[in-house]
Amino acid sequence: MSRLPAWAYAYLHRLGLEPRPAGYAYLSELCRAHLQAFPFENVGKLLQARRPGHSGLPSPEQFVAAAARCGFGGTCYSIHANLLALLRALDFSAHLVPVGDAHTAVIVRLPEWDGEPVYVDLGSAAPLYQPVRFRRDPDNCTRFGPEAVRIAPDAERPGRYRYLRYRREKLVRHWHFDPEERREPDDFADAIARSFLPGATFLNCLRIHVYQWDNERSVSLKNNTLLITHADGSERRVTLGSVRELEEAVADEFRLPRLPVREAVEALRARGIDPFAPET
Repeated sequence: MSRLPAWAYAYLHRLGLEPRPAGYAYLSELCRAHLQAFPFENVGKLLQARRPGHSGLPSPEQFVAAAARCGFGGTCYSIHANLLALLRALDFSAHLVPVGDAHTAVIVRLPEWDGEPVYVDLGSAAPLYQPVRFRRDPDNCTRFGPEAVRIAPDAERPGRYRYLRYRREKLVRHWHFDPEERREPDDFADAIARSFLPGATFLNCLRIHVYQWDNERSVSLKNNTLLITHADGSERRVTLGSVRELEEAVADEFRLPRLPVREAVEALRARGIDPFAPET
């Protein structure tokens, strides 16, 4: 492995890992650490949307600095574009693939398995804490508490695969992808621009999700609803009644005391959206 750029060392420091040769075991460690160190969140996106010329992806330097400064992570495009850069710096062979209409994942080819592709997705707030050997293990299923994800062959379209997400055994999300549909971050420029349009999902809600492996739990926020899920399937749901309660929950439960959620609420309210309004 050649000497890494400074941003890659900073990235690994954020993950609590050292550089190692590319392989399945190391990739699994990277996945677990990433889900805890870089939250799936749209706070940064809400703030970015307020700035002129806002629709670009952060560079790896910007991505890591924002995490260190405020605890930012991102949504699928920013997380996977920067994960891809890190994996390539670490000598993994990897590329992006479009998944469904508005998602992306990373396909990594592992040297110890003669280039067998595995599926990596750290940007869907799902329990994909290890690479999925979707070709070798068609019955794969990754679980955490009541959540599960399968990457299954598409019987109707050979060569394509289905991302199937379940909650308490009920199918809640269904996407398709082709692992050979190789893409680079710049290929998603139009999709990223659409994600900043007024009606885009992550400009109309408040969303944060992180896994905390030391406590064997995940912590999730959808607007003012806090959901804590444990590996044994038990859950605690809390409705937050004010911005102060929201800030306290993000600081105490998510361990993200510098994440600017108050500013994110202000950005939503400026768009006519009240994250504390009762769900209809």
